[in-house]
Amino acid sequence: MRLRRFVPVLGAVLLLALTGPPLFAQTGSIRGTVTDQATGQPISAALISVVGTNRQIRTGQDGTYELVGLPVGNVTIRAAIIGYAAQTRTLAVVAAAPVTANFALTQAAISLDALVVTATGEQRAVEVPNVITTVNAAQAAEEVAPVSLSSVLQGRAPGVQVINSSGSAGSGTKIRIRGSSSMSLTNEPLLVVDGVRVDNRSNDSFLGTGGQTISRINDFNPDEIESIEVVKGPSAAALYGTEAANGVIVIKTKRGRVGAPVWNVYGEYGLVSDVNEYPTNFTGLDASGSPCRTYNLAAGSCTQAELQSANPLESSNTTPISGGQRQQFGMNVAGGTPDVQYFLSAEYEQEDGVYTLPQGTQDSILAARPEGFQIPDFVLNPNQVQRTSLRANLNMQLSEKLSASISTGYVDGNFKLPENDNNVLGMLPSGLLGGSDSTDVGGWGFSAPEEVFWIDHNQEIQRFTQSATANFLPTDWLEFRGLVGVDFASMSDVAFQAIGTGPDFSNYKDDGARDSDKRSTWQYTFDLGGTAQFQLTDAISSRTSAGVQYFRNYRNSVETRGEKLPPGAGSNDAATDQFIDEDYIETRTLGTYIEQQFGLNDRLFVTAAVRGDDNSAFGEDFDYTVYPKVGASYLVIDRGFGVVDNLRLRAAWGASGVQPGTNDAVLFFTGEVLAEGGVDKTGVVISNPGNSDLKPERSTEWEAGFEAGLFGGRLGVDLTYYRRTTKDALVDRDLAPSLGLTTSRFENLAKTRNWGFEGGINGTVFQSPMVTWNFSLTGSTNSNEVVELGEDVEPIIFGNQAHKEGYPLGAFWDEPFTWDDANGDGYIAADEITRGDTTEFIGYARPRYEVSLFNSFDVSSWLRISGLFDYRGGHHQYNNTERFRCRFRTCQELNDPTTPLEGQARAVAAAIASSQTAAGYIEPAWFIKLRELSFTFFMPQSMAGMVGASRANLTISGRNLLTITDYTGVDPEVQGNTGNFGSSDFLTQPQVRYWTARVQLTF
Repeated sequence: MRLRRFVPVLGAVLLLALTGPPLFAQTGSIRGTVTDQATGQPISAALISVVGTNRQIRTGQDGTYELVGLPVGNVTIRAAIIGYAAQTRTLAVVAAAPVTANFALTQAAISLDALVVTATGEQRAVEVPNVITTVNAAQAAEEVAPVSLSSVLQGRAPGVQVINSSGSAGSGTKIRIRGSSSMSLTNEPLLVVDGVRVDNRSNDSFLGTGGQTISRINDFNPDEIESIEVVKGPSAAALYGTEAANGVIVIKTKRGRVGAPVWNVYGEYGLVSDVNEYPTNFTGLDASGSPCRTYNLAAGSCTQAELQSANPLESSNTTPISGGQRQQFGMNVAGGTPDVQYFLSAEYEQEDGVYTLPQGTQDSILAARPEGFQIPDFVLNPNQVQRTSLRANLNMQLSEKLSASISTGYVDGNFKLPENDNNVLGMLPSGLLGGSDSTDVGGWGFSAPEEVFWIDHNQEIQRFTQSATANFLPTDWLEFRGLVGVDFASMSDVAFQAIGTGPDFSNYKDDGARDSDKRSTWQYTFDLGGTAQFQLTDAISSRTSAGVQYFRNYRNSVETRGEKLPPGAGSNDAATDQFIDEDYIETRTLGTYIEQQFGLNDRLFVTAAVRGDDNSAFGEDFDYTVYPKVGASYLVIDRGFGVVDNLRLRAAWGASGVQPGTNDAVLFFTGEVLAEGGVDKTGVVISNPGNSDLKPERSTEWEAGFEAGLFGGRLGVDLTYYRRTTKDALVDRDLAPSLGLTTSRFENLAKTRNWGFEGGINGTVFQSPMVTWNFSLTGSTNSNEVVELGEDVEPIIFGNQAHKEGYPLGAFWDEPFTWDDANGDGYIAADEITRGDTTEFIGYARPRYEVSLFNSFDVSSWLRISGLFDYRGGHHQYNNTERFRCRFRTCQELNDPTTPLEGQARAVAAAIASSQTAAGYIEPAWFIKLRELSFTFFMPQSMAGMVGASRANLTISGRNLLTITDYTGVDPEVQGNTGNFGSSDFLTQPQVRYWTARVQLTF
């Protein structure tokens, strides 16, 4: 790192302390209460700020506040909170006695004065030239009972796609904000929790489960979170620097409030069910019992006498799919004095997946074992999540000018995932690729569940996330802030098959085998910045921010394997054959930024900023990188004009990046045993040729849009257009053999582009003393294109997907085919299929369109009914499960003579024809899901008082209740662990259904 480059910005931070308006000698105070104008109820957590300064405070549980140490004279204060129209008042502060200022806020669909988090601190939404979507996580946790943090985001933020890899409990998700831009690096957004950058990998390792993985975002407990803000794209994320081109998810956990302790106690219990319909295995037979399938019928080589079928996944006698359960218990308390506020919480969660051994199988196992033998828990329940989360947050007013906050979170988790997906030991593969004779081991193809469930897969994690923040206000117009934080996780993955148990695969049943991986990750955040904010004139305001940030990410792993284990062994040390591997990666980033904003009459805001980053993953010959941004926000209408209450126009342009892989730029070697003269000697070979010019992928984006409040705050409308271009995208380029190096290396060659619209309408459709109807309709589009791959770079092909110039990233390609039942016999033969000579573009692999419709109905003050519909479309998915079943000759399309000709044709083309193509199984994958439905009953005060509570409610909620689609596979949504762009449904557990009851009491 070359620190001298950042001295100018460090000087800017110090300059903030030396310039600006003079200090005031005499001070006074303002106190008051903030209430809801319609109900008269107090509003807690409303922000009271002194306009034109950095002074602010939040209301307590009873809606009260007090601002002290204010300069004598006229002072303008503002009360704001999401969901309400902000109000401002100008008062004359005197030194003798406190001044009272009460606020009665009215609800509003668009709240431009609410604060949002930016890289330089909190700002009013009206000042920010980008769209930032805020998700009320606290309300979602109470009224929907989400099963994970990623499920809170699903359908609640336009332009954000949550892609489920599986329906297994604890399995991971991918998150995409405004599509994907990188062909070689991550497309996951940056995740920031209470100011700390945390591990957000979506594919954290899990041994031997067919590629199933865990997403680290789901380590965080939704019941601890106040709000989630989605910062979309480089134009908004420029000041977050390298790593932020894919957007940023900013999480704020719950904080304490001034007032007496308020306790919340809650408990959930739910049922998990798999209501999907799994396909049946078929075999057509002739009179002698030999196979006689549709293509044999077409060839006239047999006459079908019987259509044999079996479905081990649907038969009550064989299926291990029964039903799971979910339970969650927690409590938290918040309170404090004006000097110290606290929030403490604890929660335990357990979810059992839908797999268990049938009772008959359990009885058989027990009968074959010694008396008193107990079946291990992992055999009875191979899919389980157990998690304990603790949190302690503290806010402290150390003096009139100095405040501090501490956020501490701890998670202890245990995950078990079943054998599934791309896995010969998988339970679903064994059923879906099984036989059609139900008397033959129940129809299982490879191994029955009572065998594969004996393989224990377990991940344990202990994760600790902490941040400490200090805010120093030497004057009303100047603020310094410093933050230090760490996200640490220790993980242990174990896969174990003991001698004499499990399937007879690779002699593991006879010898035993055990894998054990230990991994640790550390992510450190250091952030120092300052903001000066004051009125230059009565009309012009100024806000100047500058800062320095340092990030260090470190991850190491030790991977061991033991084979040929003695009976009772629980460690690889006892194995006859032992293997070990060790890895570590480390990256460091040093960045500085400066941002200047001017406001005119509190209506027009113009912002310009620049950030410079140096990163250890850059090539040694590449200098540090600079990310600029500019933007403007103009409040055209702010006090009502006919049906329009407020109207804001905004536009922004900015740049951000994604760093190369940790070692992509580095030349390094690997040891190798070389035979020389009959003697083995140790030598080295080049493992990676490195690239000293390697630089980050750089994305630039511009966006423009508007927000408007209509009909007295009852309706809000917003719309945004964005266009992002990524240059210097990394491509793994083949090298000439004459160089004597490895075959390829990463180079900055490619260019990609994403563009689309985001928008929504939300508000109140109907309101009366008995019924209130609120709704939100949001949606987005995303198109993308590979603009350039680089000179002499061939299309990058992976399976039936490819990156090709002029087409979408990861698009589907395959040879088309035509068919013709020429002889009219009602069967398709292999010679009646004609395959094209070249591959053709089929379609997008990721949804181009998404729409979410949320409705809630409040019936008086005792019931709320809400529901969320989620649509995605404009893309395809590879139904590889059914294509593979046809290759195994078990699919209905190759065996049942009543199958429509179109179905026969795609099966013959994919599995029987001499020149095969899977184009018929790359299907449109649009779907509509009833994602959530909930009923919340608010108990009368008198009923809550019977148990000593001030508030009580019961929520009954369901998830994944209905799917509408014409996709022929089991579930169009799941995609397994298919990397950045893979869109393949291959033997993966589909989404499951939840019904949950949650009781919450407030004391």
